Amino acid sequence: MKIKTDFVTNSSSTCFVVMQKGHVALDEFIRAVGVEANSRFKDMFEELYHACFDDLTPIEDFVRKDRWHKDEETIDEYIKGVFSETTLERIKKAQADGYEVYMGRLYSDNDVAEAYFCTNCFLIETENFIVDGTNDGW
Repeated sequence: MKIKTDFVTNSSSTCFVVMQKGHVALDEFIRAVGVEANSRFKDMFEELYHACFDDLTPIEDFVRKDRWHKDEETIDEYIKGVFSETTLERIKKAQADGYEVYMGRLYSDNDVAEAYFCTNCFLIETENFIVDGTNDGW
C-alpha cells in the first residue's frame, strides 16, 4: 500500500454573474466594495476585480458552453439551478434596464484571493454594475 504524504487538494470552481452599464474601472470597483487605498485587503479585491472583469463572456455563450448545462435546458432553468430565482430576477431586471450581462467562473486553485471568493458568497451592487457571486457550492 502507498500512502500519499505530500499536499493533496480537491480544487473547485463557482460561477458569478456580472451585470454592467459600460466599462467598470478598477477604482470604481474598489470604491464599491468599500476598501480604503491603504487597506491590507486592497490587493485581494483587485484580484477579484481582474478575475471578474478581465475575461467577460456573454451569459448566453457561457451557459451554452458550460459543462453543467443540459442540452434541453433553457438559460432561465440553468440560472435557477446554478444560482436561484432571486438571481434570475436580478438578471432579468438588469437586462430590462439596459445592462450587459456576463458570466464567469472563479477557481479555488488559481490564487489565494480567487480561492477565498470562490469558497464564499458575495454580492456587489452599485448604480452601474452588479457582481453576483451568490453561487457558493461550499
